Amino acid sequence: DCLILLLLAVQCKGWLSPVPTYRSSTWLRESSSSASSMESAVVLIDPITDWKQVIDAAASLGHVVIAVQLPAEALPEKFQSFLPTTLALEEAGVDHVLSVEQRDVFSITQQLQILAIDFNLKLMGVIPLSEIAVEVCDCVASCLGLPHNILDRVTARRDKGMMKSAVESAGLRIAKYARVASMQDVNDAMSRLSLCYPIVLKTPAGMSTTDVFICSSNQEAISAITSIIGNTGPDGRRVEKALLEEYIGGVEFAINLMAFSSRDNNTPPRILVTDVWKYKKTKQARYGQAEICNPADYPALLTYATNVAEAVGIQVGAAHVELKAEEVQGGSFANPVMIEVGARLSGGRKSIMTQSAVQNWNPFEALIQSHSMQSCQTNPQNINFLTPNKFVRHIFLPILKRGLVEKIDLEVSSLATLHSSAMIVKVGDIVDVTTDIVSCAGFVWLVGDRDQVDEDTDAVMSSFVLSVIDV
Repeated sequence: DCLILLLLAVQCKGWLSPVPTYRSSTWLRESSSSASSMESAVVLIDPITDWKQVIDAAASLGHVVIAVQLPAEALPEKFQSFLPTTLALEEAGVDHVLSVEQRDVFSITQQLQILAIDFNLKLMGVIPLSEIAVEVCDCVASCLGLPHNILDRVTARRDKGMMKSAVESAGLRIAKYARVASMQDVNDAMSRLSLCYPIVLKTPAGMSTTDVFICSSNQEAISAITSIIGNTGPDGRRVEKALLEEYIGGVEFAINLMAFSSRDNNTPPRILVTDVWKYKKTKQARYGQAEICNPADYPALLTYATNVAEAVGIQVGAAHVELKAEEVQGGSFANPVMIEVGARLSGGRKSIMTQSAVQNWNPFEALIQSHSMQSCQTNPQNINFLTPNKFVRHIFLPILKRGLVEKIDLEVSSLATLHSSAMIVKVGDIVDVTTDIVSCAGFVWLVGDRDQVDEDTDAVMSSFVLSVIDV
Protein backbone atom coordinates (compact mmCIF):
# COMPACT_ATOMS: atom_id res chain seq x y z
CA ASP A 1 0.00 0.00 0.00
CA CYS A 2 2.90 2.37 0.75
CA LEU A 3 4.28 1.77 -2.73
CA ILE A 4 0.89 2.56 -4.27
CA LEU A 5 0.74 5.83 -2.32
CA LEU A 6 4.30 6.70 -3.36
CA LEU A 7 3.50 6.11 -7.02
CA LEU A 8 0.38 8.23 -6.75
CA ALA A 9 2.25 11.02 -4.97
CA VAL A 10 4.99 11.11 -7.59
CA GLN A 11 2.57 11.29 -10.51
CA CYS A 12 -0.33 13.19 -8.93
CA LYS A 13 -0.84 16.47 -10.82
CA GLY A 14 -4.61 16.76 -10.74
CA TRP A 15 -7.03 15.16 -13.15
CA LEU A 16 -5.17 16.44 -16.20
CA SER A 17 -1.82 14.68 -15.91
CA PRO A 18 0.20 14.04 -19.09
CA VAL A 19 0.36 10.78 -21.01
CA PRO A 20 2.72 8.47 -19.08
CA THR A 21 6.09 7.59 -20.55
CA TYR A 22 6.78 3.87 -20.74
CA ARG A 23 10.29 2.52 -20.23
CA SER A 24 10.83 -1.21 -20.35
CA SER A 25 12.93 -2.88 -17.66
CA THR A 26 16.03 -3.41 -19.79
CA TRP A 27 18.09 -4.49 -16.79
CA LEU A 28 16.09 -7.70 -16.72
CA ARG A 29 17.38 -8.50 -20.19
CA GLU A 30 20.93 -7.48 -19.34
CA SER A 31 20.98 -9.95 -16.45
CA SER A 32 20.55 -12.84 -18.87
CA SER A 33 23.31 -14.25 -21.01
CA SER A 34 20.82 -15.39 -23.64
CA ALA A 35 18.89 -12.19 -24.29
CA SER A 36 18.42 -13.05 -27.94
CA SER A 37 16.37 -16.11 -27.03
CA MET A 38 13.98 -14.35 -24.64
CA GLU A 39 10.32 -15.29 -24.88
CA SER A 40 7.61 -12.64 -24.71
CA ALA A 41 5.16 -12.97 -21.82
CA VAL A 42 1.91 -11.36 -20.70
CA VAL A 43 0.60 -11.18 -17.14
CA LEU A 44 -3.09 -11.77 -16.35
CA ILE A 45 -4.12 -10.33 -12.99
CA ASP A 46 -7.01 -12.16 -11.29
CA PRO A 47 -8.16 -14.22 -14.30
CA ILE A 48 -11.96 -14.39 -14.11
CA THR A 49 -13.67 -12.61 -17.02
CA ASP A 50 -13.34 -14.60 -20.27
CA TRP A 51 -10.06 -16.01 -18.96
CA LYS A 52 -9.99 -19.01 -21.29
CA GLN A 53 -10.42 -16.81 -24.35
CA VAL A 54 -7.65 -14.45 -23.23
CA ILE A 55 -5.28 -17.38 -22.59
CA ASP A 56 -6.03 -18.79 -26.05
CA ALA A 57 -5.42 -15.38 -27.63
CA ALA A 58 -2.10 -14.99 -25.82
CA ALA A 59 -1.00 -18.41 -27.02
CA SER A 60 -2.00 -17.60 -30.60
CA LEU A 61 0.13 -14.45 -30.40
CA GLY A 62 3.09 -16.51 -29.21
CA HIS A 63 3.23 -15.27 -25.61
CA VAL A 64 4.10 -17.13 -22.45
CA VAL A 65 1.16 -16.66 -20.06
CA ILE A 66 1.59 -15.76 -16.38
CA ALA A 67 -1.49 -15.67 -14.15
CA VAL A 68 -1.60 -13.87 -10.80
CA GLN A 69 -4.40 -15.06 -8.52
CA LEU A 70 -5.47 -12.44 -5.98
CA PRO A 71 -6.91 -13.33 -2.55
CA ALA A 72 -10.55 -14.36 -2.90
CA GLU A 73 -11.66 -14.61 0.73
CA ALA A 74 -13.47 -11.26 0.66
CA LEU A 75 -15.46 -12.05 -2.48
CA PRO A 76 -19.12 -12.99 -2.09
CA GLU A 77 -19.61 -16.75 -2.21
CA LYS A 78 -21.55 -16.53 -5.46
CA PHE A 79 -18.52 -14.86 -7.09
CA GLN A 80 -16.05 -17.40 -5.74
CA SER A 81 -17.83 -20.15 -7.66
CA PHE A 82 -16.67 -18.50 -10.90
CA LEU A 83 -12.96 -18.49 -9.95
CA PRO A 84 -10.72 -20.93 -11.84
CA THR A 85 -8.43 -23.15 -9.78
CA THR A 86 -4.67 -23.23 -10.30
CA LEU A 87 -5.07 -26.60 -12.00
CA ALA A 88 -7.78 -25.26 -14.32
CA LEU A 89 -5.52 -22.37 -15.33
CA GLU A 90 -2.62 -24.71 -16.04
CA GLU A 91 -4.81 -27.09 -18.04
CA ALA A 92 -6.06 -24.12 -20.10
CA GLY A 93 -2.51 -23.20 -21.09
CA VAL A 94 -1.15 -20.89 -18.38
CA ASP A 95 2.61 -21.42 -18.09
CA HIS A 96 3.15 -19.92 -14.63
CA VAL A 97 0.63 -19.32 -11.82
CA LEU A 98 1.41 -16.99 -8.91
CA SER A 99 -1.07 -17.17 -6.03
CA VAL A 100 -0.57 -14.24 -3.67
CA GLU A 101 -1.91 -13.93 -0.14
CA GLN A 102 -2.10 -10.13 -0.16
CA ARG A 103 -2.80 -7.44 -2.73
CA ASP A 104 0.82 -6.35 -2.36
CA VAL A 105 2.14 -4.46 -5.39
CA PHE A 106 5.78 -4.75 -4.33
CA SER A 107 5.57 -8.50 -3.76
CA ILE A 108 3.73 -9.14 -7.04
CA THR A 109 6.23 -7.02 -8.97
CA GLN A 110 9.14 -8.76 -7.25
CA GLN A 111 7.82 -12.24 -8.03
CA LEU A 112 7.19 -11.32 -11.67
CA GLN A 113 10.70 -9.93 -12.08
CA ILE A 114 12.26 -13.03 -10.50
CA LEU A 115 10.15 -15.21 -12.80
CA ALA A 116 11.25 -13.18 -15.82
CA ILE A 117 14.93 -13.60 -14.90
CA ASP A 118 14.67 -17.30 -14.08
CA PHE A 119 12.82 -18.20 -17.29
CA ASN A 120 14.39 -15.60 -19.60
CA LEU A 121 11.11 -13.79 -20.28
CA LYS A 122 10.41 -10.36 -21.71
CA LEU A 123 7.31 -9.03 -19.96
CA MET A 124 5.08 -7.26 -22.49
CA GLY A 125 1.90 -6.24 -20.66
CA VAL A 126 -0.16 -6.59 -17.49
CA ILE A 127 -3.89 -7.17 -18.00
CA PRO A 128 -6.74 -7.01 -15.43
CA LEU A 129 -9.39 -9.71 -15.76
CA SER A 130 -11.60 -8.65 -12.86
CA GLU A 131 -12.84 -5.43 -11.31
CA ILE A 132 -10.67 -5.78 -8.20
CA ALA A 133 -7.59 -6.27 -10.39
CA VAL A 134 -7.86 -2.84 -12.00
CA GLU A 135 -5.72 -0.76 -9.63
CA VAL A 136 -3.29 -3.62 -8.94
CA CYS A 137 -2.73 -4.02 -12.68
CA ASP A 138 -1.87 -0.37 -13.32
CA CYS A 139 0.45 -0.12 -10.32
CA VAL A 140 2.29 -3.35 -11.14
CA ALA A 141 2.60 -2.38 -14.81
CA SER A 142 4.03 0.98 -13.78
CA CYS A 143 6.60 -0.70 -11.52
CA LEU A 144 7.61 -2.94 -14.42
CA GLY A 145 7.89 -0.04 -16.85
CA LEU A 146 5.04 -1.42 -18.96
CA PRO A 147 1.99 0.34 -20.48
CA HIS A 148 -0.59 1.42 -17.92
CA ASN A 149 -3.42 3.86 -17.44
CA ILE A 150 -2.83 7.24 -15.80
CA LEU A 151 -1.83 6.57 -12.20
CA ASP A 152 -3.17 9.69 -10.52
CA ARG A 153 -6.62 8.60 -11.64
CA VAL A 154 -6.36 5.02 -10.43
CA THR A 155 -8.86 5.80 -7.66
CA ALA A 156 -11.26 7.23 -10.25
CA ARG A 157 -11.26 3.88 -12.01
CA ARG A 158 -12.35 2.00 -8.86
CA ASP A 159 -14.04 4.31 -6.36
CA LYS A 160 -17.45 5.33 -7.71
CA GLY A 161 -17.30 8.70 -5.91
CA MET A 162 -13.85 9.60 -7.24
CA MET A 163 -15.09 8.35 -10.61
CA LYS A 164 -17.92 10.89 -10.60
CA SER A 165 -15.55 13.64 -9.50
CA ALA A 166 -13.26 12.97 -12.46
CA VAL A 167 -16.15 12.78 -14.92
CA GLU A 168 -17.71 15.97 -13.57
CA SER A 169 -14.32 17.74 -13.83
CA ALA A 170 -14.34 16.86 -17.53
CA GLY A 171 -17.61 18.78 -17.93
CA LEU A 172 -19.82 15.70 -18.24
CA ARG A 173 -23.19 15.06 -16.63
CA ILE A 174 -23.20 12.88 -13.52
CA ALA A 175 -25.71 11.72 -10.90
CA LYS A 176 -25.75 13.61 -7.61
CA TYR A 177 -23.88 11.74 -4.90
CA ALA A 178 -22.55 11.88 -1.33
CA ARG A 179 -20.59 9.67 1.05
CA VAL A 180 -22.62 8.55 4.06
CA ALA A 181 -21.81 6.68 7.26
CA SER A 182 -25.26 6.57 8.89
CA MET A 183 -28.95 7.10 8.26
CA GLN A 184 -28.56 10.62 9.60
CA ASP A 185 -25.99 11.21 6.86
CA VAL A 186 -28.43 9.76 4.32
CA ASN A 187 -31.23 12.08 5.43
CA ASP A 188 -28.90 15.11 5.51
CA ALA A 189 -27.51 14.34 2.05
CA MET A 190 -30.96 13.82 0.54
CA SER A 191 -32.04 17.19 1.90
CA ARG A 192 -28.87 18.94 0.76
CA LEU A 193 -29.01 17.42 -2.74
CA SER A 194 -32.81 17.81 -3.05
CA LEU A 195 -33.29 14.08 -3.51
CA CYS A 196 -36.28 11.91 -2.72
CA TYR A 197 -36.76 8.15 -2.87
CA PRO A 198 -35.80 6.05 -4.73
CA ILE A 199 -32.08 6.46 -4.11
CA VAL A 200 -29.10 4.18 -4.71
CA LEU A 201 -26.72 3.04 -1.95
CA LYS A 202 -23.59 1.10 -2.84
CA THR A 203 -20.12 0.07 -1.77
CA PRO A 204 -17.87 2.79 -3.26
CA ALA A 205 -15.26 0.34 -4.55
CA GLY A 206 -17.61 -2.57 -5.17
CA MET A 207 -17.88 -4.77 -8.22
CA SER A 208 -20.63 -5.49 -10.73
CA THR A 209 -24.11 -5.11 -9.22
CA THR A 210 -23.11 -6.63 -5.88
CA ASP A 211 -23.68 -4.37 -2.86
CA VAL A 212 -25.82 -2.02 -4.97
CA PHE A 213 -29.20 -1.28 -3.40
CA ILE A 214 -32.07 0.65 -4.98
CA CYS A 215 -33.94 1.93 -1.93
CA SER A 216 -37.53 3.17 -1.99
CA SER A 217 -37.94 3.86 1.72
CA ASN A 218 -36.14 4.65 4.96
CA GLN A 219 -36.38 1.01 6.00
CA GLU A 220 -34.73 -0.19 2.80
CA ALA A 221 -32.00 2.44 3.19
CA ILE A 222 -31.34 1.33 6.78
CA SER A 223 -31.00 -2.27 5.59
CA ALA A 224 -28.59 -1.21 2.82
CA ILE A 225 -26.45 0.88 5.16
CA THR A 226 -26.24 -2.05 7.57
CA SER A 227 -25.18 -4.38 4.75
CA ILE A 228 -22.42 -2.06 3.55
CA ILE A 229 -20.83 -0.08 6.37
CA GLY A 230 -18.40 -1.84 8.68
CA ASN A 231 -18.20 -4.88 6.45
CA THR A 232 -15.47 -6.02 4.09
CA GLY A 233 -15.69 -5.02 0.45
CA PRO A 234 -14.86 -7.41 -2.41
CA ASP A 235 -11.30 -6.06 -2.47
CA GLY A 236 -10.74 -7.09 1.15
CA ARG A 237 -10.87 -3.55 2.52
CA ARG A 238 -13.18 -2.47 5.33
CA VAL A 239 -15.96 -0.16 4.10
CA GLU A 240 -16.23 2.93 6.32
CA LYS A 241 -18.73 4.88 4.21
CA ALA A 242 -21.33 4.02 1.61
CA LEU A 243 -21.99 6.01 -1.53
CA LEU A 244 -25.45 7.55 -1.88
CA GLU A 245 -26.43 8.31 -5.46
CA GLU A 246 -29.33 9.96 -7.22
CA TYR A 247 -31.49 7.35 -8.93
CA ILE A 248 -31.45 8.03 -12.66
CA GLY A 249 -34.38 6.93 -14.80
CA GLY A 250 -34.25 6.02 -18.45
CA VAL A 251 -32.89 3.10 -20.45
CA GLU A 252 -29.65 1.42 -19.43
CA PHE A 253 -26.84 0.84 -21.92
CA ALA A 254 -23.42 -0.78 -21.75
CA ILE A 255 -20.85 0.68 -24.13
CA ASN A 256 -17.62 -1.27 -24.47
CA LEU A 257 -14.41 0.33 -25.67
CA MET A 258 -10.80 -0.55 -26.45
CA ALA A 259 -8.07 2.07 -25.99
CA PHE A 260 -4.93 2.05 -28.12
CA SER A 261 -1.93 4.20 -27.24
CA SER A 262 1.36 4.69 -29.04
CA ARG A 263 4.81 5.22 -27.60
CA ASP A 264 4.72 8.71 -29.08
CA ASN A 265 3.62 10.86 -26.15
CA ASN A 266 2.39 13.54 -28.54
CA THR A 267 -0.24 11.22 -30.00
CA PRO A 268 -3.42 10.95 -27.91
CA PRO A 269 -4.88 7.49 -27.27
CA ARG A 270 -7.38 6.20 -29.79
CA ILE A 271 -10.58 4.82 -28.26
CA LEU A 272 -12.60 2.40 -30.38
CA VAL A 273 -16.23 1.58 -29.57
CA THR A 274 -16.37 -2.19 -29.94
CA ASP A 275 -19.95 -2.99 -28.95
CA VAL A 276 -23.11 -1.37 -27.57
CA TRP A 277 -25.77 -3.18 -25.51
CA LYS A 278 -29.25 -2.10 -24.45
CA TYR A 279 -30.84 -3.62 -21.36
CA LYS A 280 -34.47 -4.53 -20.94
CA LYS A 281 -35.54 -4.66 -17.30
CA THR A 282 -38.42 -6.47 -15.66
CA LYS A 283 -40.50 -5.51 -12.64
CA GLN A 284 -39.59 -8.75 -10.89
CA ALA A 285 -35.80 -8.64 -11.36
CA ARG A 286 -33.22 -6.01 -12.14
CA TYR A 287 -32.22 -7.64 -15.43
CA GLY A 288 -34.31 -9.29 -18.12
CA GLN A 289 -32.43 -9.15 -21.41
CA ALA A 290 -29.50 -7.38 -23.04
CA GLU A 291 -29.23 -7.04 -26.80
CA ILE A 292 -26.50 -5.81 -29.09
CA CYS A 293 -27.12 -2.56 -30.98
CA ASN A 294 -25.74 -0.76 -34.01
CA PRO A 295 -23.44 1.93 -32.55
CA ALA A 296 -24.26 4.25 -35.46
CA ASP A 297 -27.75 4.70 -33.98
CA TYR A 298 -26.43 6.19 -30.72
CA PRO A 299 -23.91 8.97 -31.52
CA ALA A 300 -24.55 10.98 -28.34
CA LEU A 301 -24.01 7.92 -26.17
CA LEU A 302 -20.79 6.98 -27.95
CA THR A 303 -19.34 10.46 -27.52
CA TYR A 304 -20.28 10.55 -23.84
CA ALA A 305 -18.86 7.08 -23.12
CA THR A 306 -15.59 7.87 -24.87
CA ASN A 307 -15.27 11.10 -22.90
CA VAL A 308 -15.95 9.21 -19.65
CA ALA A 309 -13.13 6.77 -20.41
CA GLU A 310 -10.77 9.64 -21.13
CA ALA A 311 -11.86 11.45 -17.95
CA VAL A 312 -10.84 8.55 -15.70
CA GLY A 313 -7.51 8.14 -17.47
CA ILE A 314 -8.04 5.02 -19.57
CA GLN A 315 -5.32 4.87 -22.23
CA VAL A 316 -4.73 1.16 -22.75
CA GLY A 317 -6.95 -1.89 -22.68
CA ALA A 318 -10.69 -2.37 -22.39
CA ALA A 319 -13.30 -0.10 -20.83
CA HIS A 320 -16.89 -0.87 -19.93
CA VAL A 321 -19.13 2.19 -19.54
CA GLU A 322 -22.58 1.71 -18.02
CA LEU A 323 -24.96 4.62 -18.48
CA LYS A 324 -28.59 5.59 -18.69
CA ALA A 325 -30.17 7.76 -21.35
CA GLU A 326 -33.56 9.26 -22.12
CA GLU A 327 -35.54 8.12 -25.14
CA VAL A 328 -36.61 11.14 -27.18
CA GLN A 329 -38.87 11.68 -30.16
CA GLY A 330 -38.04 9.45 -33.08
CA GLY A 331 -36.62 6.65 -30.97
CA SER A 332 -33.19 8.19 -30.44
CA PHE A 333 -31.53 8.61 -27.04
CA ALA A 334 -30.12 11.71 -25.38
CA ASN A 335 -28.89 13.12 -22.05
CA PRO A 336 -26.66 10.19 -21.08
CA VAL A 337 -25.42 9.93 -17.51
CA MET A 338 -22.83 7.50 -16.19
CA ILE A 339 -23.67 4.71 -13.79
CA GLU A 340 -20.05 3.57 -13.63
CA VAL A 341 -17.03 2.73 -15.77
CA GLY A 342 -14.76 -0.29 -15.46
CA ALA A 343 -11.22 -0.32 -16.87
CA ARG A 344 -11.54 -3.94 -17.92
CA LEU A 345 -13.42 -6.34 -20.15
CA SER A 346 -17.16 -6.40 -19.69
CA GLY A 347 -18.67 -9.43 -18.01
CA GLY A 348 -21.65 -11.45 -19.20
CA ARG A 349 -19.76 -12.90 -22.18
CA LYS A 350 -20.26 -9.65 -24.07
CA SER A 351 -16.80 -9.81 -25.65
CA ILE A 352 -17.36 -13.43 -26.67
CA MET A 353 -20.70 -12.59 -28.24
CA THR A 354 -19.32 -9.52 -29.98
CA GLN A 355 -16.65 -11.70 -31.56
CA SER A 356 -19.48 -13.83 -32.95
CA ALA A 357 -21.39 -10.80 -34.23
CA VAL A 358 -18.63 -8.59 -35.68
CA GLN A 359 -16.70 -9.88 -38.64
CA ASN A 360 -12.89 -10.12 -38.31
CA TRP A 361 -12.82 -8.83 -34.72
CA ASN A 362 -10.91 -10.62 -31.98
CA PRO A 363 -11.38 -8.64 -28.75
CA PHE A 364 -8.99 -10.83 -26.79
CA GLU A 365 -6.06 -10.42 -29.15
CA ALA A 366 -6.84 -6.70 -29.31
CA LEU A 367 -6.81 -6.53 -25.49
CA ILE A 368 -3.36 -8.12 -25.29
CA GLN A 369 -1.96 -5.99 -28.10
CA SER A 370 -3.33 -2.84 -26.51
CA HIS A 371 -1.76 -3.57 -23.11
CA SER A 372 1.58 -4.36 -24.75
CA MET A 373 1.40 -1.45 -27.23
CA GLN A 374 1.76 -3.72 -30.22
CA SER A 375 0.00 -3.03 -33.48
CA CYS A 376 -3.44 -4.61 -33.52
CA GLN A 377 -4.24 -6.51 -36.68
CA THR A 378 -7.98 -6.24 -36.09
CA ASN A 379 -7.97 -2.53 -35.22
CA PRO A 380 -9.39 -0.64 -38.22
CA GLN A 381 -7.89 2.84 -38.26
CA ASN A 382 -10.53 4.66 -40.29
CA ILE A 383 -13.59 4.10 -38.07
CA ASN A 384 -14.62 4.95 -34.50
CA PHE A 385 -16.87 1.96 -33.89
CA LEU A 386 -17.45 -1.62 -35.00
CA THR A 387 -20.73 -2.66 -36.63
CA PRO A 388 -22.27 -6.07 -35.87
CA ASN A 389 -23.56 -8.10 -38.79
CA LYS A 390 -25.51 -10.48 -36.55
CA PHE A 391 -28.00 -9.86 -33.77
CA VAL A 392 -27.22 -11.01 -30.22
CA ARG A 393 -29.44 -11.33 -27.17
CA HIS A 394 -28.42 -12.27 -23.63
CA ILE A 395 -31.38 -13.65 -21.67
CA PHE A 396 -31.29 -13.54 -17.86
CA LEU A 397 -33.29 -16.22 -16.06
CA PRO A 398 -34.27 -14.74 -12.68
CA ILE A 399 -35.17 -16.31 -9.36
CA LEU A 400 -38.46 -14.82 -8.17
CA LYS A 401 -38.82 -16.55 -4.80
CA ARG A 402 -36.58 -17.51 -1.91
CA GLY A 403 -36.52 -21.18 -0.98
CA LEU A 404 -35.44 -24.66 -2.05
CA VAL A 405 -35.11 -25.43 -5.76
CA GLU A 406 -37.43 -28.37 -6.42
CA LYS A 407 -37.45 -28.46 -10.22
CA ILE A 408 -35.70 -26.83 -13.19
CA ASP A 409 -36.80 -27.06 -16.82
CA LEU A 410 -35.13 -25.28 -19.74
CA GLU A 411 -35.30 -26.51 -23.33
CA VAL A 412 -32.57 -25.05 -25.55
CA SER A 413 -31.45 -27.96 -27.75
CA SER A 414 -33.83 -27.08 -30.59
CA LEU A 415 -33.00 -23.36 -30.74
CA ALA A 416 -31.67 -22.36 -34.15
CA THR A 417 -29.73 -19.36 -32.81
CA LEU A 418 -28.36 -20.88 -29.60
CA HIS A 419 -24.78 -19.81 -28.91
CA SER A 420 -24.48 -21.05 -25.32
CA SER A 421 -26.34 -21.38 -22.05
CA ALA A 422 -25.51 -21.77 -18.39
CA MET A 423 -27.60 -22.86 -15.43
CA ILE A 424 -26.08 -21.60 -12.19
CA VAL A 425 -28.48 -23.21 -9.71
CA LYS A 426 -29.39 -26.87 -9.36
CA VAL A 427 -32.12 -28.90 -7.71
CA GLY A 428 -31.62 -28.92 -3.96
CA ASP A 429 -30.03 -25.45 -3.76
CA ILE A 430 -31.31 -22.85 -1.31
CA VAL A 431 -31.75 -19.67 -3.36
CA ASP A 432 -32.63 -16.02 -2.81
CA VAL A 433 -34.57 -13.67 -5.06
CA THR A 434 -32.43 -12.29 -7.89
CA THR A 435 -30.97 -8.88 -7.05
CA ASP A 436 -27.95 -8.76 -9.38
CA ILE A 437 -26.48 -10.51 -12.38
CA VAL A 438 -24.68 -13.29 -10.53
CA SER A 439 -27.77 -14.18 -8.49
CA CYS A 440 -29.74 -15.20 -11.58
CA ALA A 441 -30.72 -18.83 -12.01
CA GLY A 442 -29.02 -19.00 -15.38
CA PHE A 443 -28.46 -17.42 -18.77
CA VAL A 444 -29.01 -18.07 -22.47
CA TRP A 445 -27.09 -16.39 -25.30
CA LEU A 446 -28.56 -16.26 -28.81
CA VAL A 447 -26.91 -15.02 -32.02
CA GLY A 448 -28.23 -14.86 -35.59
CA ASP A 449 -30.97 -13.21 -37.60
CA ARG A 450 -33.11 -10.82 -35.52
CA ASP A 451 -36.43 -12.45 -36.32
CA GLN A 452 -35.13 -15.92 -35.49
CA VAL A 453 -33.57 -14.67 -32.25
CA ASP A 454 -36.94 -13.16 -31.28
CA GLU A 455 -38.66 -16.47 -32.00
CA ASP A 456 -36.08 -18.41 -29.99
CA THR A 457 -36.37 -15.92 -27.12
CA ASP A 458 -40.08 -16.66 -26.85
CA ALA A 459 -39.27 -20.38 -26.84
CA VAL A 460 -36.75 -19.95 -24.02
CA MET A 461 -39.11 -17.96 -21.83
CA SER A 462 -42.02 -20.34 -22.37
CA SER A 463 -39.92 -23.42 -21.58
CA PHE A 464 -38.13 -22.08 -18.49
CA VAL A 465 -39.54 -23.42 -15.24
CA LEU A 466 -37.93 -22.87 -11.85
CA SER A 467 -39.98 -24.39 -9.05
CA VAL A 468 -38.99 -23.11 -5.60
CA ILE A 469 -40.65 -24.27 -2.37
CA ASP A 470 -40.59 -22.66 1.05
CA VAL A 471 -38.07 -23.89 3.60
